[in-house]
Amino acid sequence: MKYLRIKILSILLALTCLSCENDLTEELKGSLSASTLVSESDARALVDGIYNQMLTGGWFYYGSGQMVKLNDGITDVMVEGRTSNLEQYHWTESHADMVWSSAYVLINRANTALELIEGMDESSFASADAKAALMGEALFLRSLAYFDLTGLFGAVPLRLGATSDPNELPSRTPEGEVYAQLISDLETAAEDLPPVQDGVGKATRGAALTLLAKIAFRQKEWSSAEGYIDQVIDLGVYDLFEGQYGALFYESNRKDNEFIFVVMSLGAEYNKSNHHIKFFTPWGYDTGWSETGVPLQIYNMLDPSDARNDVIENDLSGAYYAYVRDYGTAADWKGFALLTKYSGFRRDVTAPNSIWANYASSALNQPVFRYADILLMKAEVENELNGPTGVAYNAINAVRNRAGLEGLPTGLDQGAFRTAILNERALELVGEGHRKDDLIRHGVFESTMTQYLVDQNYPNPVTVTQDYRVYPIPRQELDLNPNMEPNPLNK
Repeated sequence: MKYLRIKILSILLALTCLSCENDLTEELKGSLSASTLVSESDARALVDGIYNQMLTGGWFYYGSGQMVKLNDGITDVMVEGRTSNLEQYHWTESHADMVWSSAYVLINRANTALELIEGMDESSFASADAKAALMGEALFLRSLAYFDLTGLFGAVPLRLGATSDPNELPSRTPEGEVYAQLISDLETAAEDLPPVQDGVGKATRGAALTLLAKIAFRQKEWSSAEGYIDQVIDLGVYDLFEGQYGALFYESNRKDNEFIFVVMSLGAEYNKSNHHIKFFTPWGYDTGWSETGVPLQIYNMLDPSDARNDVIENDLSGAYYAYVRDYGTAADWKGFALLTKYSGFRRDVTAPNSIWANYASSALNQPVFRYADILLMKAEVENELNGPTGVAYNAINAVRNRAGLEGLPTGLDQGAFRTAILNERALELVGEGHRKDDLIRHGVFESTMTQYLVDQNYPNPVTVTQDYRVYPIPRQELDLNPNMEPNPLNK
C-alpha cells in the first residue's frame, strides 16, 4: 500500500516543518528520535509538519479544494466542471486517490509525532499542559483525516502507530470502530486543547468539540451531538461575522472568530499558498482555473435581499475581462451562478491593486468549520429531539438575520422545519464541503441526485443508488493489498 511504503521518519527529516501562524521559518532536523527532540520548539515543529500535510505543497487534500469538490462537487449545490465526469457520476478509481494518499501521510505524521512527543521528558516543556496540548493537536488532525476518509470511502484501515513496514497489509476497519476511536481521541483532545490558539489555523477545544458533533451527526446520535454543540456555544469564543457578508471571506478577515478551524495558507509565495482559490471560478471572471459554479436551482432559492448574493453571484459587472461583462449574467455566460467565496477579488491583502499581483498565490484560507454551521446544527438537533422549539427557531434565525432575512415563519411542523434547515445549509455553507453528508443524513441523497442529473440535462444520467455514497477504493491500494476489500463502484 502506498502509505505503508512511506518511510515516515525519512519524510519528517526531509520535509520542512512550517508553522501555520508564525513566521515561515524553515527547520530541518539532522536526526529524529525521543532522545534528539529536546525542546518544546522541537515538538512544535513536529506538529506543524502535520498541518503542512493538509496543503501537500499547496495542491492536494485541502490545498486545491479537493475536499469541497469530492463532497459538494457531487451534489446539487455545485456544478463541478462540464469537462469532468465527477458530478455526472461516471467515476473512476482515480478520482479520490490523492486525498487517500495525502490523508494517510498526515495520519502517519500524526502517529509519529504522538509517539515521539509522548517519549519526551516533561522538563522539555513549559508545563505538562503544553505537552498535552501539542498531543491534542496531533489527535485532532489525525481524527479529522479519518473523518474525511470515512466520509469519502466508508470503512478504512485504522492505523494508530507509525509504520514503514511494506509487509503489513491491514484490512478495512468497520466505520463504527473508527468512530469510536475518534470519539475517544477527540474527547481527550478537547480536554487538553486551549479554547483559543494563535489564529484559526490551529486546533482548539472548539475545533475538537465541533468534529465530535460532526461525527455524532453522521451517526444521527442527536443527544450526543447536542452536548458537543452546546459546549462549543458555551465556550463564548465564537460568533457570527457582523460586517458585509462577502467580506467574511476576505484575506483581511481570515482570522475572524466565526471560523472555528481552517486550513491556513502559509503565505503569498507560490509553493506555500493555499491554491483552492483557483478552483472555484472561471478564467474570464478572475483568472480562476475552473468551470465550477452553483446550479441555477440553488441560486434561485436566494431572496434578492439575501446578503449571500455577495458570494453566489449571477451579476458579471465585476468580471475582470470586458468580454465576460458583455454576457450580462453568469447564467447567460456559463449556465450557472458563480461561487465567489474564494474569488481572486477577495485577495485584499496579497493582491490589493490587480488580479495579477501575486498571481496564483494567496493568503485566503479554506474554511473547515465555522460558527454559522454550529448554529444550524443546533437548530437541527433541537428539531430532531424536541421539534421546532423556540431554541431551534432562534438558532436558524440568527443565521438568516445575519443574511438580512426575516426569521422563518412560525408554526412549521417538524418535517417542514427539517426541510428549511436543509435549504438554509445549502445557501450558507455552499462550497465548504458539507452537502453530501447533509443529503445522506436527511435521507434524500439518492432521490435528490437522481433528479439533479436529469435537471442538468446530462447525457445518459445514472440512477443514483447508495453505492454512490462512497468513492471507489484507489486501484493501487487494491492491487498491492489482498486484504483490502473494494467498494461497490470499483470496476
